[in-house]
Amino acid sequence: MIIGTGIDIIEINRIQKAHERWGDGFLKHVYTPEEIEYAKKFKFPYRYYAGRFAVKEAIFKAMGMPDLSWHDVTILNDKSGKPVCRFNKINFKNRLSISISHSQDYAVAQAIVEE
Repeated sequence: MIIGTGIDIIEINRIQKAHERWGDGFLKHVYTPEEIEYAKKFKFPYRYYAGRFAVKEAIFKAMGMPDLSWHDVTILNDKSGKPVCRFNKINFKNRLSISISHSQDYAVAQAIVEE
C-alpha cells in the first residue's frame, strides 16, 4: 500500500550556479562525501548533483517528515546502476522506491513510500 509519494524537478544550471557562488561549502551542505565522490567521476557532474538534489527533495515530500536534513539520506547506486537510498541516523521501516532521470537541462526524481 502506498503511503506517500514525492516528485521534484530542478534546472541543472541552478545547482552549477550555487556551486560557483558558494563553492564546495554548498556541496558539503547538501551532499554526503559518497555522493560528491560519485558525481566527480563524471565529465558533467552537475547532472548527477541535480539528480540527487531532486531525489532528496522527492524523498522528503514522500516521507512527510519535516525534520529530515540533507545528510539524513545518501543516494547511491546498486550494482546494476539503480539508485537506492541509505538512511543515516534514521530507523526507516517502510519500503522506499526512487527513480532519477535527467536531460541536458533538467533533473527529475520520484519517490514512493510503501508499507
